[in-house]
Amino acid sequence: MQKALIQEILNDAGDGIAKYQLNLGSTNSGSLVPAKGVHYLDRKWCVMKPSANLDDPQVALSVSYACGLADCTSLGYGTSCGNLDARGNISYAVNSYYQRNNQLDVACKFLNLLMITKTNPSVGSCRFEIMIEPYYGGAERRFGCLQKPLSLVAIFNFFSLTVV
Repeated sequence: MQKALIQEILNDAGDGIAKYQLNLGSTNSGSLVPAKGVHYLDRKWCVMKPSANLDDPQVALSVSYACGLADCTSLGYGTSCGNLDARGNISYAVNSYYQRNNQLDVACKFLNLLMITKTNPSVGSCRFEIMIEPYYGGAERRFGCLQKPLSLVAIFNFFSLTVV
């Protein structure tokens, strides 16, 4: 149990496979056990539109905003995504923000610069992540199939209307 938890923390791709090997000294195996039962959101990504202009002044602001609220560390020098071109860097940054926001459509609407695609934009060793499906503390078992937080709002509104 402890190994699986540590493994998931170390794994930035969220696919249950360890990014780094770690030996905690408590076993002879020397390797982490893959996490089981990992469920992902839909296979879709947020990327820069081909028609978007790289010189648009909103591009830098959008990337700065996205990286401020998501994880752009893979874009650094010598990292797995350090060799992307400008469009690739922008797409990686906004996709990270989009995934961190559970693929909500509004998280991919930066001033008409972006689009949602079902074509994986990953290049070489640079993997554009897909977020793990959020868990709402078992609420989906009690109230039916709640896949998005907005469903909770709808149920709350329904109950508040019926109680009044």
